[in-house]
Amino acid sequence: MDCSTAREAISAMLDGEDPGVSPAELDAHVAGCADCTAWQHEAATVNRLVRMEKATETPDFAGDAAIRFAPPSRPGPVDWPRWALVLTAIAQFSIVVAELFLPQPMPGGMQIEPGSHVEHEAVAFNFAVGVALLWVASRPRNARTQLPVLLSFTLVLAVLSTVDFIGGEVGWYRLASHVPLLLGVLCTALIGAREGRWPWPGGRADGQRTSTKTQTRLGQPGHAPTSRQERRPPAAHRDVA
Repeated sequence: MDCSTAREAISAMLDGEDPGVSPAELDAHVAGCADCTAWQHEAATVNRLVRMEKATETPDFAGDAAIRFAPPSRPGPVDWPRWALVLTAIAQFSIVVAELFLPQPMPGGMQIEPGSHVEHEAVAFNFAVGVALLWVASRPRNARTQLPVLLSFTLVLAVLSTVDFIGGEVGWYRLASHVPLLLGVLCTALIGAREGRWPWPGGRADGQRTSTKTQTRLGQPGHAPTSRQERRPPAAHRDVA
């Protein structure tokens, strides 16, 4: 057995393959050849190092350095309309509690006692408004869905409150309880206007409409294609000579 055949057999055995020669003949050759013995030791050392390198995960020094030396991230802007809406809803619920348990003063030294039906109606309306404001604060995308009810309620309340104030039927204390409602409607309108300008996934951006003009096969703007021929690809419109 020559050295070349012996070294190929040694390499195959280190890789777990069939050496193709008799192990006894290979051992006899290695025992009598100093060069092949040294080569076998070196090959075994290299094979062991390769396996250890595969088993050991190389640390990501570049990624660690990028994280360590990356500039600090800046906090996003505070969404103050939503926070103001939460505070307004809390104020609205505090009015509900006050109307349930405290007498409400009226002009002329009169007051509405807790437990009356008028107070219960006011409590129901104010509680519903507070829930609507919290709904908008938690789901700003749906802000515009609450605007019709909130705006109509606020408009009617403003007109009637003005009439009652002129007629001396209501005082500043009662009117001040409507301030959270006005602030809540203002914040809801701001959030609704803002969310309407931002395109959402799956939606259409501003300026895109379903009724956009389409191009006919002659390249002129006109009606959308209605026939099968107009919906064909451009290659289908070529005349065959």
